[in-house]
Amino acid sequence: MTQPGPPASGSPHAGRILRECVVVEGHRDVYEQVHRTSLGEPDPINAAIVPRLLRDGIDLSVYAIGGDSYAHTQNTGRYLETTLENIDQLLQASVAPGCRFSLVRCREDLPGAVEPGHLRILLHLEGGRPLQGGIAQLRNLHRLGVRSMQPTWNLRNELGDGVWENRTKGGLTRFGVEVIAEMNRLGMVVDLSHMNREGFYQVLEVARAPVIVSHANACGVYDHVRNLDDAQMKAIAGQGGLVGILALPFTVAGRDSSIEHMLSHIDYMADRIGVQHIALGMDFVKYDGPRSLRDGHDPRAEPPVVRGFEEIEDLPNLIDGLLAHGWSDADVAAILGGNYLRVLSTILPGRDG
Repeated sequence: MTQPGPPASGSPHAGRILRECVVVEGHRDVYEQVHRTSLGEPDPINAAIVPRLLRDGIDLSVYAIGGDSYAHTQNTGRYLETTLENIDQLLQASVAPGCRFSLVRCREDLPGAVEPGHLRILLHLEGGRPLQGGIAQLRNLHRLGVRSMQPTWNLRNELGDGVWENRTKGGLTRFGVEVIAEMNRLGMVVDLSHMNREGFYQVLEVARAPVIVSHANACGVYDHVRNLDDAQMKAIAGQGGLVGILALPFTVAGRDSSIEHMLSHIDYMADRIGVQHIALGMDFVKYDGPRSLRDGHDPRAEPPVVRGFEEIEDLPNLIDGLLAHGWSDADVAAILGGNYLRVLSTILPGRDG
């Protein structure tokens, strides 16, 4: 397994912004947790994952604890059961001696300011297969702390079609409509990452709260099925949502993607929907361990990374890049976390809600 190196230093200006601003990481998968557990580590969350995120300045991480990919299921295909096992491991870690993280369940749990040494985690599902076609499982997972969900990952499930199913022109199913309505009632984040275009617009028709796309880039900079066109970005902004940038090379500029290409996506998005609707999505894979062929990955290959922005430890490089592109400190702070906090505070319920 690739081991984390020291955090990138960046400029003193970038370091100050990172220390003073709340940083929200909009998408991180459970894959590293699953992989480290498979190697026999008893508590990878407290021993490795949380310490690294705290070291690198993260205040809140949206954490995909389960979903539709084979890797989410510990390579078993047991979508609900392994989601429950992953949640159990995290909840056990949350009460272990020396734990330095807590779950976000309501808007009062959101960080109001930087709190050194404490990480907040918002539980997410990257696709609705763990629901097994039943609305009761959505409510049960919500009771366990899940506060965000994508209807789909890349493929088809009971809620609708993912981006790899674009040929079918299928969209949101009747069950999918029921799920979106219940998520709105419960105060859960509806995330349209990975959903095909038909389903994307159908969700916007039925949603009664802001909708986000936590990790995607701009088709206008690099045309890829996982990216959004201008109309999609404007539709998200029009409902008060946001788009989080995606740090995977095949959505940035191809195999030889660099941090400068990522900055081009941010500039392009801001020109069209305003900086107030842009956030950090990322979806880093550097420490995930091998992924299954069933997910369309070669487990023997090196993880695909963007030069200069391989993992969250490289965030000072992105901050320096934004400053070099003329962004103000206030705009950088909004992208780092301010925009995400604003949108989450409008979707999540209050403590007594």
